[in-house]
Amino acid sequence: MTKPLINLVHANGFPAGSYKTLLTEFENDYRTVAHNQFGHNALYPIHSNWQHLVTELVEFIKNQNEPVICIGHSFGGVISFIAACQHPELFRGLVMLDPPVVTGAFSHLLRFIKRTPFIDTLSPAGKAKTRQNQWPENTNLVEYFSQKSLFKNFDRRCLQDYVHSGAIRRNQRLELTFSPAVEADIFRHLPTNLNKYKNKLTVPAKLIYGENTTIFPIKHFNRFAKLNNIELIALPKGGHMFPLEQPENTAAIVKEIIKDW
Repeated sequence: MTKPLINLVHANGFPAGSYKTLLTEFENDYRTVAHNQFGHNALYPIHSNWQHLVTELVEFIKNQNEPVICIGHSFGGVISFIAACQHPELFRGLVMLDPPVVTGAFSHLLRFIKRTPFIDTLSPAGKAKTRQNQWPENTNLVEYFSQKSLFKNFDRRCLQDYVHSGAIRRNQRLELTFSPAVEADIFRHLPTNLNKYKNKLTVPAKLIYGENTTIFPIKHFNRFAKLNNIELIALPKGGHMFPLEQPENTAAIVKEIIKDW
């Protein structure tokens, strides 16, 4: 009997290889695939509400020739949700991991802010656009990133996965493969139209959020979940990057969710 297929959709700025340790936890019972980097293909330009990136995901799933269980982290959770609403036939189910879901009155405000330079202050775009992306060839990037606040709680294996998949040697330098300019532009176009998908989700779905996430107040997850009756699950002591901070705990919760899908 063929094992079910999991499709991992990465967070903004983190190539799919960053999740190698997490995906290893599923090897016994599932096959896994992942598109390495969204936002870098000129055929799918970054646009308001990420629709072209949703299309990029849809085309990737179509190429698998079978419905998938989608596990999407942050940005990946949002485009997976939209894709599942638009093309439910491609999905066996959906697990969203700490997605930046904006609905209600705040989405209307953010829709306006996205058209102004202030979006770089309100979102992580401001930090992303000035992110250092080159280092001397002999730099120990694992040690370098371990000192940064975003990475300080990473499982050491996941941090090594990120460095291995997210940096290449070029012209005697180490350089990020995920362009900071692309990362910033993705942040600037956060979907503010999720209300239109109310009652559109027809596949099984759960949303796991980190108990200590700083992406949004928990009320945003609650408001979003009510649009499609999605069950919320809190991961104890988890921050926004919990899939790469607690890979075993994350996988255990996800496996319990998807075991009958």
